[in-house]
Amino acid sequence: MVLCKDRIYNDYVFKCEVADSRASNYYGNPASIQIPYALNPFYTGRHYQPEPNFLSWLYPMYQPAISSSVPDGATTSSESKQQKIACGVGPASPPQRKTPTVGIVGGSEAVPNSWPFVVGLRKSGFNGVFCGGSLISTTRILTAASCVNKLSAYDISTMTVSLGMHKQGNLPDTVNDAQQTRRVSRVVYHKDYNDATFLFDVAVLTIEPSISYSKAISPVCLPPASTAVDPFIGKDAAVMGWGLQSYDATQTPNALQQVTVKVISLEDCNVPYKNTIKRQQICAKADGKDSCVFDGGSPLVVQRSGSSWTQAGIVSFGEGCADATFPGVYANVAFFRNWINTYMNS
Repeated sequence: MVLCKDRIYNDYVFKCEVADSRASNYYGNPASIQIPYALNPFYTGRHYQPEPNFLSWLYPMYQPAISSSVPDGATTSSESKQQKIACGVGPASPPQRKTPTVGIVGGSEAVPNSWPFVVGLRKSGFNGVFCGGSLISTTRILTAASCVNKLSAYDISTMTVSLGMHKQGNLPDTVNDAQQTRRVSRVVYHKDYNDATFLFDVAVLTIEPSISYSKAISPVCLPPASTAVDPFIGKDAAVMGWGLQSYDATQTPNALQQVTVKVISLEDCNVPYKNTIKRQQICAKADGKDSCVFDGGSPLVVQRSGSSWTQAGIVSFGEGCADATFPGVYANVAFFRNWINTYMNS
């Protein structure tokens, strides 16, 4: 089966620049690609998206509101020794499985700032969040390679990250309520990312200046490095974002949405996907529930100890949204932990 690719909306192509020539060893610390420019400035995040209305995309340039609050130094783990805030702060339990009036797809509106590690990625010319991400240190954001590998030079130069945000301000007479906003100074994605299979769909963004942790802004926990298949099988997992609430929707919600799905085995996931899903990926599903277009890069999190939340996956792709046959597919964070560590420290 050939997976559907994102569409190209302009007729010029820029080549990506390789920033590191170190060889890949499949699991350790393979080379990255740092993006000074790429192609397709209208990329939307998760795949299988409907055609956009170009006129509705021509918004004024987004002006970042840079905070002047800058802590000393940056951390290189999921916890801040300087600020003494633990990783994985979040709700006491996954969102309830109920029939809602709103949702990612089949989810519900999150309690404001209840997921303090969730961030929204913005770029000029796009009204609201085009992809999600998670805070992993005071200067680093974890997201999907598929969110950034096709951005133009202009897109990258205008990229900002909204932190501590509940309302993205994409509807008339609304404003985003982000508590801190940062510009993106560096984009690094995995050199083996494959645009046809979405393997190695992981990226790390550097933000400036470093952020201040607070009750509304703190990092997610990351799992230990592991190449094991199905490390989270059978667990309830929460995913959240500002993406479409159905595949054919024309407007994203203003407020952050959340939904609970269950992690399934790669063996089960490979039945509908015809053996294209590999151990770099994990799958999750629930009846009528899923992430969707513009949720790309957002975190899939599980509770592993106590009430803290650990990021198991990164929203990558799916066949439609909440399709009963096809589960959502996520990059496997445990598989990429060593790679992530490298770019948290460089």
